[in-house]
Parts: sequence; C-alpha cells; structure tokens
Amino acid sequence: MKQEIERKYLVTYLPEDLKIVEVLDIQQAFIYKDTNTVIRVRNIQNKELHTEEYIYTIKTKGDLELYTKSSVAKVYEIESHIQKEDFDELIKKKISNIIEKTRLVIPIENDLKVEIDIYKNDLQDLITAEVEFPNEHMANSFEKPKWLGEEIGYAELSNWRLSNMTKEEWKTKLTKEILDNNRKILQNLKKI
Repeated sequence: MKQEIERKYLVTYLPEDLKIVEVLDIQQAFIYKDTNTVIRVRNIQNKELHTEEYIYTIKTKGDLELYTKSSVAKVYEIESHIQKEDFDELIKKKISNIIEKTRLVIPIENDLKVEIDIYKNDLQDLITAEVEFPNEHMANSFEKPKWLGEEIGYAELSNWRLSNMTKEEWKTKLTKEILDNNRKILQNLKKI
C-alpha cells in the first residue's frame, strides 16, 4: 500500500514551451464509498502508444483526513490491473457519474510531474492540475510554476465530489472568469 500525497490547482495559462510527455484518455467511476474508503475503476488509453489498461483502485484515509480544508491530500492507495471484462462488469455497478477526461503529463523540476486534467461531457470547461509528491516535506515546500493558478485542495472539487455533481452544481464552485479562462486554454491547446 502506498501513500499518495498530492496538491491540486487551477491552471492560469499554458506556457508556449510546454513539454507534454504523455496524453491519456481516462474514463472512471466509483463503485463503493464509506466513511474511510472509496473504490474506483478506471480505463486509461494512451493513443500514441496504442495501449489500454484497466485499474481497480482502493483509496483509504486510514489515520489521515481526505476531505479536509488541507491543500495537501494524503491517502493510502492500492491499485491493481484488471481485465477489460472485469472493468466492464464493475462499471455497471457504479455509484457515481462516469468521469471522462484527457490527462496531459508535464515534467517539472525535482523529477515531479504536473498532470493536467481536461474534463469532458457535463464537466466540460473544467481544467485542474495535480502534482504528486514522494513525501510530505516536498509537498509542503513546493513552489508551483507560475502557470498554475489558485490551489483548490480537495474539499470541493475532488473527483469523488465531481462525480456526484450536476453541471450546474460544479460550475457554482468556480467564477465566470475562471471558466472563461479555461475556455481560452482549451482553444490554445487545439493549436498545439
């Protein structure tokens, strides 16, 4: 079981010299939740490498708080690869909406990566960025690149919460200016 330590941000802009090392199409849904644990299934496609994998993930708080006001999310995570047939059966048992997003993976300093998630369907116009850290010290001392915006933490816009919101509900969590900026970012991405 590994500990997942990450911080979540909005995106202000994308630099012209942005180096995208991976583009992934992700489809996911939650199939279980209790006070301490969520279970998610995920289909990840890398069209450039022509790969597809199916992941079963258990996330648990253990002695840590997942949905606090803290900007650093700390949970324990167990991931297992599953077969496509298992994914197809499990996603039928979903207890949330299905989230579809494209993830851009961008390397930054200290061997860290920013994962920009561009959401689709009812979450269209939502763009977030996550940085995962090997330890809490690095997470707490992290100085974000200028192109990352406001830190949004996990209380309001976690994937679990997003998967249970309507389009109207999640849009109340962001200002019109942020949503307009996200649309500009999406237009610029089409040019890359």
